Amino acid sequence: MVLNEVAVRARNLWIGYEEEGEILWALNGIDIDIPKATAFCIVGESGSGKSTLGNAIAGLLPPYAVTKGRLDVYNISVIDGDKVDYSGVRGSIVVRIPQNPLSALNPYLKIESVFSDILKQRFRINSKVKALEIAQKALKAVDLPSDVLGRYPHQLSGGMGQRVAIALTIAIDPEIVVADEPTSNLDAYLKGATLNLLRDIVRKGKTLIVITHDILFASALCSFIAVMLMGNVVEIGKTEEVLSNPLHPYTRELIDAANLNFKNSKYAINRSKTNLRGCAYSSRCPKHSARCYEKPKLFYINESHGVACWNL
Repeated sequence: MVLNEVAVRARNLWIGYEEEGEILWALNGIDIDIPKATAFCIVGESGSGKSTLGNAIAGLLPPYAVTKGRLDVYNISVIDGDKVDYSGVRGSIVVRIPQNPLSALNPYLKIESVFSDILKQRFRINSKVKALEIAQKALKAVDLPSDVLGRYPHQLSGGMGQRVAIALTIAIDPEIVVADEPTSNLDAYLKGATLNLLRDIVRKGKTLIVITHDILFASALCSFIAVMLMGNVVEIGKTEEVLSNPLHPYTRELIDAANLNFKNSKYAINRSKTNLRGCAYSSRCPKHSARCYEKPKLFYINESHGVACWNL
């Protein structure tokens, strides 16, 4: 893919966390290109590494994270080996919508003050009148009344909190929005409303990266899907390609189990039996062979659809 068409590019990206003298790798040398001005979903069960990838893109890795490889955001190198630098990227080019927006807001500040502080940091806006004007416009875009500005976070419902988070993102006007499980705490009606708001972000020419375990939601929103398992990208491609012709057996499991709770189902990964140096799926793959002890690389069957599997 041409470099100026890519919003995010990772090459042999490793990210781990130090724990009791050991490094637990959450990302195991992934390669990925995320096109500009698209909705791109990263799908996988808990522990697949999808949130770590989202945090890496948004510049929200903890200080004890260990990095290798390279990550570029809008052609700016943010991770190069063990060097990490998000200057001019975090909070301006890329912004993350957290999984639980209400818990991310300062409980002692009214929403108006939250907008004022963020706009001051982002655009150096010191005028309360100008900040109020931008905040009201952003709230209107997500169908919230302006009196929300006078409320504290605890006075908002979960759906209102989600829309306030999206309104804050609209006010900041980043090029990339990372949404982490944006509908996990919402009912069916609010899921639909949030889906439309996220679509509006893409319609404005922005890049939307959605972290989710819900492959059905991903199918309704995203143009591209990357399926992750145990820190690896096992399949990637246009949404219609991946869902109509899933190449990896794990992708087929996710589609079959779309309405199950992965954490408590037969589809949950048994980490103690997983081959970390080879294919993460090999312990339960019916086509398992000796070659699966080697890590498969992404093999592309066409320009956009790739799969990491030896047994195609």
